Amino acid sequence: MDKETDNAKIALGHRIRLLRNMKGWTQQELGEQADVNYKFVGEIERGQQNPSFAILVKIAGALGVELPELFKFEMVNLSRKQIENNISEIVKALSDEDLTKILLVLKTLYPVC
Repeated sequence: MDKETDNAKIALGHRIRLLRNMKGWTQQELGEQADVNYKFVGEIERGQQNPSFAILVKIAGALGVELPELFKFEMVNLSRKQIENNISEIVKALSDEDLTKILLVLKTLYPVC
């Protein structure tokens, strides 16, 4: 396989892992929900397998997202500065009430700060 294809498989795997982790699921739990062997899920997440369209539909359904959501790779390779800029833009657009809610969430997630 060519480098571009390999990079796309790795990005897809990272995206699926991110969505799975957001649900708090193990690979086995995702496999059960998607009716896919958990070892295959792990291989997909590591970019070692090229899943079929049918498998991707099952995984997206299990994760509760539309299929295109699996291919949103834009956040995968951002630099720290790009991430900070994106966060800054979001924060600027928030109401005072929403900003307070975000602060409470962040303090809950990162109590040492």
